[in-house]
Amino acid sequence: MYCLNKNRSPIIDFHTHLFPQKLQQAIDKWFIEHNWEFPFKGGWKERLDFFENHPRVEKFLTFGYAHKPGIARQLNDFYGKLQEHSSKAIALMSAHQDDDDLPGLVREGAALGLAGVKLHHHVQLVRPDDARLYPLYEEVIRQGLFVLMHAGRGPFSNKFVGFETFRKVPELYPELKVVIAHLGAPEADEFIDAALHYENIYLDTSYTFIRTPEMALEAPVRLFKKAAHKIFFASDFPGICHRYDDSVKVIEEIGLNDEALKGVMYGNASKFLGL
Repeated sequence: MYCLNKNRSPIIDFHTHLFPQKLQQAIDKWFIEHNWEFPFKGGWKERLDFFENHPRVEKFLTFGYAHKPGIARQLNDFYGKLQEHSSKAIALMSAHQDDDDLPGLVREGAALGLAGVKLHHHVQLVRPDDARLYPLYEEVIRQGLFVLMHAGRGPFSNKFVGFETFRKVPELYPELKVVIAHLGAPEADEFIDAALHYENIYLDTSYTFIRTPEMALEAPVRLFKKAAHKIFFASDFPGICHRYDDSVKVIEEIGLNDEALKGVMYGNASKFLGL
């Protein structure tokens, strides 16, 4: 087993999932039906304990997503309370494009101490450039928050994801802070180019560069190094088919210099989150 060196830089993990039990059971069932079964077992309390006891993880971002209208507020209450039980958790709110009063939903989430909004465009069946989301984006800007988007086509694709569905968003809302999950793979080159062009676009590394497990996501290493200052380490734990430590190891061995590596693993996210 790969052992983490405790003397290496601390970690902020920008992409993890702790779900309420009922939602977790539904998500696990879906993945099993699609021939994915993840080795880590346990509910949100066990997942929380994993991070609380991890020697290098100082903070981790965690969130769910609203796959239908009308459930976001309940999810947001769960994540607001979860933060009260953890010294390390930073939680994001959920929102669905067909929820009533999206600006009000964002304000309520901000009042709970939630740091941003997670949108899963593939699951929610909504393009990033769908006008129904514009009031949400505008309120996110007013509140000084950010949006974490699963907007790339990996590992599953439909007409609601892909770089073309996102291209217009930073043109319309250059002040909107956006973090693209999974480096936007398999179109990581387009998303990384966008991060280099637009001040407020960032990316996370969740489930990328792991070469052994089936369907892992790849990204161009050359562009990754060029944009390292805009990238946050992320694991996607526990929705991974490999060990958590391997998510760390693969980034540490990608060939970044010490300063860039410390930025990806901790410093970039710390600055972005104002820690």
